[in-house]
Amino acid sequence: MSANPYPNLGFDPAPGQISVVSGLTEKLKKSAQTIADAHQMIENLRSGSSWEGDAAVAFREQLDGALPTNLKNAHTSITRAATALADWQRALDGYQDRARTLNGQAKEAQGKVDTAEGREKSASANPDLKLAGQSFTDDAELKSAQARLDKATEELTKARQAVTDARTEYDDVIRRARELEEEHATDARGKARVLRDSTDKLAPEEPNWFESSMEWVGDNLTDILGAVAAIAGLAALFFAVPVGPILLLVAAAASAATLISRLSDPVVRASLKDGFTKGEFDADFWSNAVGVVGDSLGVVPGVGAVARGVNGAVRSASAGAEALTLGQRLSSAGGKTWLAAQRIHAADNPLTTWLVKGAADPSAMAKAIDVSVSGAGALTGTYGVAKNVWEDIKNPAAESASTGADGVRAGTFDGAGHGATALKTMKILFGTAH
Repeated sequence: MSANPYPNLGFDPAPGQISVVSGLTEKLKKSAQTIADAHQMIENLRSGSSWEGDAAVAFREQLDGALPTNLKNAHTSITRAATALADWQRALDGYQDRARTLNGQAKEAQGKVDTAEGREKSASANPDLKLAGQSFTDDAELKSAQARLDKATEELTKARQAVTDARTEYDDVIRRARELEEEHATDARGKARVLRDSTDKLAPEEPNWFESSMEWVGDNLTDILGAVAAIAGLAALFFAVPVGPILLLVAAAASAATLISRLSDPVVRASLKDGFTKGEFDADFWSNAVGVVGDSLGVVPGVGAVARGVNGAVRSASAGAEALTLGQRLSSAGGKTWLAAQRIHAADNPLTTWLVKGAADPSAMAKAIDVSVSGAGALTGTYGVAKNVWEDIKNPAAESASTGADGVRAGTFDGAGHGATALKTMKILFGTAH
């Protein structure tokens, strides 16, 4: 923080840097000129005859859209903004000149206060003031003492009045500085409104709320899908057939979408590649790696249900005597997929089963563990979305803790549960189990 340029006032009544405002004004002027040149070039291309042919016609048709208008409007907007800043620069220079004058007056007034207080202190220390209340037997001594007392009292009164006058003068300077501060602030707000209004209906319109919302969703699609998968997985634990298996499939589908979205990001792919090829195992690598592993495990229940359902349908069709239509085959596969989803939903997690072995109420304990683990996933998934909405809650430590929690969950409970599902599915597909 820079030092207060007006130390005798004790505050800055006219904040701002002339050089910064001047530099920005010049940049805006140059930008306006560049846009004006571009607009003129576009107009020349639209009306010129030096370029003929189908390509020229097609090019001019494209130029007949919003581009020329937007360039013209942008030039007007930036020119108005530059003019407003130039006005503010002149005003700010005047405010700061007045502030420097008031700072000098405050210094002078404070000097008078210091001098007056020094005289008051000296007058208060006059020993003749102690003559008050003393008794004298000689008239001459009494008259002399009274004269000295009166003089000392008068000097003290004058000194105190001088202190009052000096302080009043200093307070008046401070009052005028506060008025300058308010005038500066009011003018600054007015100039800010002018800058905002300079773009009203002139510069290209900003996207509306729906377009902005869709753009935000696109930018944060991976985190949103991950949160949906985690929340659906948690909710599936609280519902029986048919809602529970449906939520299980929803979670698996969301995990698949999350995995696709994550791996379609070139930044994520580059981070993973650098980790494995260059040994750059930084925070981004671990966050992305844990995300990919978690997404992949989340897909397992859905893939397992579909694979087992299709396998069952194929086996049934092979064993049947009559030929089935495509619709009948799809219906059979769908029914068996649904049946497989119900079984996967009802299946116990091997790790949870092992942990609750010997507990007084294994079923209740297992449910509590599964809910806690899924709840942690839903919490980290929700945080992943929330931090993109509220920048204030972004915290490297919280993000590292979230990645660590997801990694532990993927390597333990999710790995055990989904691994068992994958193993059973493989056994069925390869005909070693039914």
